[in-house]
Amino acid sequence: MGHRRESPSKSGTLANASVGVGLRADHYREALEAPAAVDFLEVHSENFFAEAGIAVELLQDVAVQTPISLHGTSAGLGSVEPVPGDYLMKLKRLADRTNPVLVSDHLCFTWARIGGRLFHGGDLLPIPYTRESLDHVVRNIDRTQSYLGRQIAVENVCAYISFEDRDFDEAEFLNQIVSRTGCGLILDINNLMVNARNAGHQDAGDQIARYLRSIDEDAIVEIHLAGSTPVNETDVLIDDHACPVSTAGWEIYHSVISAIGPRPTLIEWDNNLPSWAALLNEADKARRVQKSLLPQEVQP
Repeated sequence: MGHRRESPSKSGTLANASVGVGLRADHYREALEAPAAVDFLEVHSENFFAEAGIAVELLQDVAVQTPISLHGTSAGLGSVEPVPGDYLMKLKRLADRTNPVLVSDHLCFTWARIGGRLFHGGDLLPIPYTRESLDHVVRNIDRTQSYLGRQIAVENVCAYISFEDRDFDEAEFLNQIVSRTGCGLILDINNLMVNARNAGHQDAGDQIARYLRSIDEDAIVEIHLAGSTPVNETDVLIDDHACPVSTAGWEIYHSVISAIGPRPTLIEWDNNLPSWAALLNEADKARRVQKSLLPQEVQP
């Protein structure tokens, strides 16, 4: 890979064995009343972009007790268009208010200019892994990190279409991004599983194992775990974050942690939300996996 560019500064850190959950409106009260239940909470950045209001005040109250991770869905780091200035302004304002342990977004495009007007695609749209596309991503990550004054992390996404035109596979594309920007990576295990399954790979496990051997493991700053609603063999599997982590997901997570060591881990559950207790149970499973692989002398 060559020499990696020095990472921009970080404003917060998490212990490698940290485990967090996504904070959604249904669980605001529990998060405030039981701040010690998890090591960190992730929120979708755009939900708190307002200049003022009860949601902003609530998040600031939560952030006093529990470290916050800001996970965006709208920066469009893979867009040909630059990340809009007003978007960056709102993100920086939110980061200044919450001092997050991580700021992240997805390897996708969302912004396009049509007829002279800038439009948002409303989804995490995949990009081709070409040299031209790489330049756009690098420019947008550099722009974002420079504006925020800190490192961001980039997550691999589900891609329900594929491009024939490519200069890299996904893992090497991510490695190139890390080398040129100093950003971190979020490894979403369910996204890998959904992509391998939808691509028709007979042995999805082997496909994922090759991917994991190729990725720059030192750049992985967080792992995401989620579940998908089961479908028939011939149907497209959607990464809907509506179920517990599958048995296969836990097995892959175990193998990843065995290979690279503990990493901050997030349980994502966005639809068909469970009780707070059920969500914490998923987090406890991740914590047990990490603990089982730690040397005895360093276990908490």
